[in-house]
Amino acid sequence: MPSRWWLLTQAVFWRTLMRIGMFLHTLGLGLGAPRPAFVRRIQFDHDAKRKIDLYFYCPPEYYEYQRHRQGPPPPVVVNFHGGGFVLGCATDDIFWAKAVMEQAQAVVVSVAYRRAPEHPFPAAVDDGVEALLYLTRHSYELGIDASRMSLTGFSAGGNLAFAVSLRLQDRLQQFLQQQQRSDSCSDLLQLDTKTSKDHLVNVAEMEISPPAAIPTVVSIFSWYPVLDFLTSREHRRAASVFPDKTLPRFFTTLFDESYLPNHADRASPFASVERAPDAMLNDGLPHDVFVYMCEWDMLLHEGQRFVRRLQGMRKNVRSMMIENVPHAWDKSPNPFRDQAKVDMLYTEACSEMKVIFDRALA
Repeated sequence: MPSRWWLLTQAVFWRTLMRIGMFLHTLGLGLGAPRPAFVRRIQFDHDAKRKIDLYFYCPPEYYEYQRHRQGPPPPVVVNFHGGGFVLGCATDDIFWAKAVMEQAQAVVVSVAYRRAPEHPFPAAVDDGVEALLYLTRHSYELGIDASRMSLTGFSAGGNLAFAVSLRLQDRLQQFLQQQQRSDSCSDLLQLDTKTSKDHLVNVAEMEISPPAAIPTVVSIFSWYPVLDFLTSREHRRAASVFPDKTLPRFFTTLFDESYLPNHADRASPFASVERAPDAMLNDGLPHDVFVYMCEWDMLLHEGQRFVRRLQGMRKNVRSMMIENVPHAWDKSPNPFRDQAKVDMLYTEACSEMKVIFDRALA
């Protein structure tokens, strides 16, 4: 196992190169790429060193609502960037943010979660949950509709879109169990499975204790996610259509050993989402789920298995295998890439997202 010092050295080196790559990613194509409208920082009284920055991308509809405060506030899309939980920045997915704003008229909030190896699992998952809770608590002030929230992400961020949703549900259940054991709340918190959702609203209104506000995730859009850390990378690489086109071994070792140095954690449902129990997936994920996979990716097969499993639970799952492309093909630093193909897929996904947001408002 590589030392933490060596992992950090590699991480700093590759982060620098990735920033150059992302600059090239927007070079010549970024004239219409959005910039964050503003940034909010979540700080923690119990941990002064911990902070989470949220980058807001706002469509024209957001400013119109802020001026008049009439009608429903715009929905919110919480996005998690890729990079193997080690690399990447919250501003990497600007073309996705642009598509969301234009097609879904939603505010995009990109989460700068803590990265490994400095902050291994479950730091990124916990930061994602805190981001959702913060947005919900401050939804009126921010002018967003936290009852219409979609989670999106790419690669590691695609994992987080699922893991954060599951972890949020787990945290709410733990909270309710604690309250059920409290004599002062015993009458209020006698739940059954049919009334649990209504009861959660009552808890939020009475503000007994955190979480005082409960996010409502209506959909997940996950792009080429990593879903299984128990199956070896060698096995997944060998099972790929073109093993030579998958992520190289030095990258996957850096990512996995940095994020999950304790190998026992790799069985956690908040890391290996594919291994989560059926009940957890059924309760913790929204009805509408979209999964996009790459044909030449070593993560293709686990994505396909996960889609079939969710379909068996009668989730409304829509998936697409993008042909003849490797992992993270849409983040290519080549300024002459076929951005039109990427934009077309983004636009189609965001059109589906708009339908879900409108249905939730009806």
